[in-house]
Amino acid sequence: MAYEPEAGPWTPPSARVHPSTQGVELSLSVSPSSSTGSDMPDFVDLQASAVASPTPLGVRVPPVDVGSSASPADLPHEILLQIMGYCISDQQDLVSCLLVCRRWCACAVQLLWLRPCFHRLSALFKMIHVMIQPTPSFPYALYIRRLNFSLLAGDLDDQLFGRMTACHRLERLTLSGCCQISDNTLTRVLQNTPHLVAIDLSGVVQLTDRTLHQLAATCPKLQGVNLSGCELVTSEGVIALAHACHSLRRIKLAQCTRVDDHALQALLRACPILLEVDLAGCTRINDASVREVWQRPSLLRELRLAGCTALTDRAFPTPTVLAEAAQPALLCEHLRMVDVSSCPYLTDEAVRAVVAHAPRLRYLTLAKCERLTDDSVYAIAELGRHIQHLHLAHCAQLTDHAMLHLAQQCTRIRYLDLACCVQLTDESIVALATHLPKLRRIGLVRLVRLTDRAVYALVERHTSLERIHLSYCEQITVPAIFWLMLRLPRLSHLSLTGVPAFRRSDLQAMCRAPPKEFNQHQRQSFCVYSGRGVHDLRRFLQRAYADPASAAPYGALPSDRQRIFYESLHRFLRPRE
Repeated sequence: MAYEPEAGPWTPPSARVHPSTQGVELSLSVSPSSSTGSDMPDFVDLQASAVASPTPLGVRVPPVDVGSSASPADLPHEILLQIMGYCISDQQDLVSCLLVCRRWCACAVQLLWLRPCFHRLSALFKMIHVMIQPTPSFPYALYIRRLNFSLLAGDLDDQLFGRMTACHRLERLTLSGCCQISDNTLTRVLQNTPHLVAIDLSGVVQLTDRTLHQLAATCPKLQGVNLSGCELVTSEGVIALAHACHSLRRIKLAQCTRVDDHALQALLRACPILLEVDLAGCTRINDASVREVWQRPSLLRELRLAGCTALTDRAFPTPTVLAEAAQPALLCEHLRMVDVSSCPYLTDEAVRAVVAHAPRLRYLTLAKCERLTDDSVYAIAELGRHIQHLHLAHCAQLTDHAMLHLAQQCTRIRYLDLACCVQLTDESIVALATHLPKLRRIGLVRLVRLTDRAVYALVERHTSLERIHLSYCEQITVPAIFWLMLRLPRLSHLSLTGVPAFRRSDLQAMCRAPPKEFNQHQRQSFCVYSGRGVHDLRRFLQRAYADPASAAPYGALPSDRQRIFYESLHRFLRPRE
C-alpha cells in the first residue's frame, strides 16, 4: 500500500533552508532540492521497505469518499503528488507544503528530491551526507529520478559518482564532459538502474564498450543515448545496445571514429522506432549502411552524416543505384533533417535523390560539399514551402540564377547560410530579401561582391531578421549598417569581422571580446556585436547621425533615408544618461 503518514496538525522537529543547496533538512534528513525548471516529472514513485508505488502523475485516480469532514490533508497520496507537482517550479512553495503535516511532508520531500541540482561541489557533498545517514526519515535515494552533473564535470570523480549506486529509480543521467569517470564506476552504478530512459555520456573519454554492454544488460527501457566524443567505443558495443534496447529512439555517436557500417545497420534493423541518428565525424561509415536508410521502412526524422568523408553518391537512391538494387527505394516521409556537410564526393545526383525520397525535409545541410552546382539548388527548390533551414556554405559554384529561383519557390526559409559562395552578388540578396518574409538568420560571410545595396535590401520589406553575418564583406559601410540596425528591432547578433569600415576603436569598443585562442592578427580584426553590444552600437550611431558634423567620419546616409531618419528622430533618440 502507498506510504501515507498520519494526517493532522504537525510541527517538524527542525526545518531550515540551506542557501547553498536551496533545500530543506528535517532533523538532518531532508535534502537539497530539484532545480527550478518547470517540467513536470513523467511519474513519481515513493518506495521503501514497506512502501509501494502510488499512481503515476497524469493518471486519473477514482474519487475517494472521505466523508463530510474532508480536508486537504485527507486527500490520497497520489492526488497530493499530482497537485504539488504544479509547485515544482517554485521550491519555496514546496518547502511550505512540507511543513503542513506528515502526509504533505511525504509528498513534498519526494518532489524536492526528484532532480537535485548541483551548482557547486558542496551541494553534492551535502546530498551524499544526507543519503548515507544510518536511519533516514525517508528513502531519499529512491526519490531521485534525474541527475545532471554537467556543471561539475571537472570535479566529479569515481569516488563521488560511485555514491549514486543507491539511486535505483534513476531515469535520466547526464555526465556530459565528466572525463574522470571510469568504466568500472559507470558499470557499478548502471547495473542498479533498470528504469533508465536517457543517458548523456558525451565527452566521457574513458568509456568503452564495457559500459554499453552493461546498458544493454540492465536498461531495456533506454530511449536516448549520447556517446559523442567517446572515441574508445566501437561497433561491437553499439550493436549490443541495438539488439537489447528495441525502444531506442535517439543515439548520438559523433566523433566515435571506431564505429563503422555494422553499427548503423544494426540500429536500422533492430530499433523500429528510431528517430534520430548522429554519426558526424564517423569516417568509417560507408555507402552500404547509409543506403539501407532508403531501403528499409522507418520513422527516422534526423540523420546527421557530417564529416563522413567516405560517402559518395552511391549512399543515396540515385538512378544508378536504383537500377542495380534488388528492391526499390522507399519514400522517407518522416525524414525532416539531413546533414551531409563536409562530404566532398557528393554531387548534384545525391541532392536530387535525397529531395526526391524525402519530400518533407525542413533542415538540409550541404556545407563544404564543393562539387555541388546550381542543379542542386534547383532540386532543393522542389521542397517548396517545407524547407526552413538551408546551409550551402562553401558551395562556391552557386550563382545568382539559382538563388533567384530558390527565393521564389521556398518562401518559408528561416535560416540561410551562403558563406563563401563567392559568385553571388547583390541580385541574390535582393531576391531573398523580397521573397522570404520569415527569414530570421542569414550568413553572408566572405561574399566579396556584396555592396551596401544588399544591406539596404535586407530591411526594405521585412524586419524579422535576428542574426546577420557579414564578416569579410569588405565593401559594406557604416551608414548601411546604421540603417540596418534602425530597421531591425529584434537584431541580437551582427558579425562584421574583417570589414574595413569597422576597424575603428570607437566602434570596436562595443563588440564582444575575441576568443582566447585567436592570434594577434585575428584579435585585431575581430568585430562581433551580440546582445547588449547591438543595443549599444545602435544608440551610439543614432547619436552620431543626429548631428551631421559628428556623422561625417562614418559617411553620410543616402538622402532619402537621411530624410526619413530625421523625421522620425524623436522615436529613436533617448535622453543622455
